[in-house]
Amino acid sequence: MSPKPTSSGISRRALLMTGALLPIAAPATAQAQLHTGAGFSFAAVGDTRPMMYLPLKEGQPDLSKFFVEMFGLVMPEKVAEAVVAKDVKMIFDPVTKDLIKVVMPFASKTEVMTLTVDKGWVTEASVEDVKLLPGVHRTMFRLQGGEWVTREIVRDVQSGRAKFVINSGDAVWWGNQGLTVSDSPYWKRVNDTMLKKLPAPDDEMRAAGLDGRFFMSVGNHEVWADPKIEGVLSALPYLKKFGVSPENLIYKFDFKGTRFIYLWSGKYDYRSPSLWDADRPKYAEQMTQLQKWLDEAKANGIRKTFITFHYPVFARSGLGPIPAPDNPHKVIASYAKDMEVVVLNGHVHTTEIFDVDGVRYLMLGGGGAEQDPILPGRTSIKVPADYPPDLYWKGQPPQEEYNYVLVDVEPDQKMKFTLNRFRPWSAEPFGTEELFK
Repeated sequence: MSPKPTSSGISRRALLMTGALLPIAAPATAQAQLHTGAGFSFAAVGDTRPMMYLPLKEGQPDLSKFFVEMFGLVMPEKVAEAVVAKDVKMIFDPVTKDLIKVVMPFASKTEVMTLTVDKGWVTEASVEDVKLLPGVHRTMFRLQGGEWVTREIVRDVQSGRAKFVINSGDAVWWGNQGLTVSDSPYWKRVNDTMLKKLPAPDDEMRAAGLDGRFFMSVGNHEVWADPKIEGVLSALPYLKKFGVSPENLIYKFDFKGTRFIYLWSGKYDYRSPSLWDADRPKYAEQMTQLQKWLDEAKANGIRKTFITFHYPVFARSGLGPIPAPDNPHKVIASYAKDMEVVVLNGHVHTTEIFDVDGVRYLMLGGGGAEQDPILPGRTSIKVPADYPPDLYWKGQPPQEEYNYVLVDVEPDQKMKFTLNRFRPWSAEPFGTEELFK
């Protein structure tokens, strides 16, 4: 019998949690050849974080602390305590006393989420609507999906297929369980599975001032209980060279005639979950800086630019796009006549692709986090009749999929985008697709 959901809806993104340690066979695609010559390639991905780490044992005095902190993002602490006490059910292994399952409220009044836990990490998450679809559990997260993405990206960089990695934000859950690589289970996981497996920068990268292989925009989860971004700066200390600090979360660099710009779209506000409320610097100041960086690139003969930030400019599902007053599309599109401009976003946990006013937008939300846009009521949102089409799902509801994109950049040629995907529910789970054909 399904547990009774809480009497009040809970903001979905604040309550989701993720993880998994199951092995997966490598895809059947052949190893890519080493890239040489004037061009280069890189991997782009977003929302790679697992769900919350819950190394709990039956009888712990602070058993509900993490859940209260999580629910406290969207409600007063006392209310959160009451919700956790009444509606969160924890199941423990009778022998080891380890937490193995959690049943808890989800986004609406009638939805219940079930989390499977192994060695502290959530390995699977499913949601049941006990009113509309009783007995139907829709899987929206498998830890093995993000593990596949990470493994494949590492392999591509090690083989030379990709020079470096761009992440559009949300690589960790929060800072409440530790801030740095040495004390945060989340940053330690990023370091162990990705960062320390990437080769050291080669001479070509160092000559361009790149002292690492992983470059990210800060997402809302990176500042959740870590406002001074201690985690980001401990894992990626070379970002300080570009001026990144607790007071400044934007930066840029050039590599082989291509400009890379990273902006900060802000912390999470459940009342407007895609609102650009950045304060380090603020939106208007960032737009001024963006224009300066693009004007400078244009003056220096740079004709290819990637702009990366967390919240999406365009989205047709889930949390939706950045609201119009602070949506940077017009500023960005004004440069499309002079250079090839590509924007990399995330935040909405699915994949959507847009080509608008000469700018290509990749919303890469399939890096490993829970995929709530596949659930009923999230697969599409209300948009104007003339809203740009999503070129990936092409009008069909999004499905559970874990992926990343390999971007090939060649002088005097249009860039090539190859999406590599894993669909754990499919008879053909691994595949590739060329985007913007």
